[in-house]
Amino acid sequence: MPPHIYLVRHGQGYHQLEPTDRNQYLPDPALTDEGIDRCKYFAKQFPKAVHLDLICASPLQRTIQTAKYTFAERLEQIAPIVLLPYAQEATDLPSDTGSERAVIEQWFGKLVDASLVEEGWNSNAGIYAPTPEALKQRASKLRAWLQARPEKTVAVVGHGNFWHYLTGEVDENGKQTSKSFLPLRECGREEILLTWIIAPYWSNNEWRSYTFLEAGEDGSVVLQEDGESVARREKPN
Repeated sequence: MPPHIYLVRHGQGYHQLEPTDRNQYLPDPALTDEGIDRCKYFAKQFPKAVHLDLICASPLQRTIQTAKYTFAERLEQIAPIVLLPYAQEATDLPSDTGSERAVIEQWFGKLVDASLVEEGWNSNAGIYAPTPEALKQRASKLRAWLQARPEKTVAVVGHGNFWHYLTGEVDENGKQTSKSFLPLRECGREEILLTWIIAPYWSNNEWRSYTFLEAGEDGSVVLQEDGESVARREKPN
């Protein structure tokens, strides 16, 4: 059975501070002090009843730091953080371009497993290009990798823009539709009907949970957001 997936967006990075038109050119920025504090606060909000078997992250500095501070207690039992190049952000800005594997390992040491961080992962070329076609291909490969994992529950810390590709919330041109699939079972019947629900843009440190749903004769799959996850983010602040 495919694992239950928890997607998390990273905390506040220096590229998000004003003036953003300048700070977005910072290379692979770290979390701000406020971003670190928010991750520690978020750690207290994430349900302790949720058992995680595997923690992954995009190989960018801010996502690794978010995983580090958000899941600190859990990482004592299930470290290292598995780094997934397919989960990197969807643009070629310096702030969305990661560092070389040797640099990452120097920064984080045994906290991370960088075995999947291949040469060229930060080239913004090929499957890592910031084009709708490449991004959809990358999202498909990441879904396949996650679906094949033997663990029951997997958390992945990544980026808001790319999460829309992973969850299928973009149109044929890569424009975010801010919608996602919600399956509805007809009463007394086997088939699943797919309808649309509004899935707003991601906030810093936001998390949503998903299960895999087969959505075609070709064996393709989509990530279905849990009803509890939808209800949680619809609650007024």
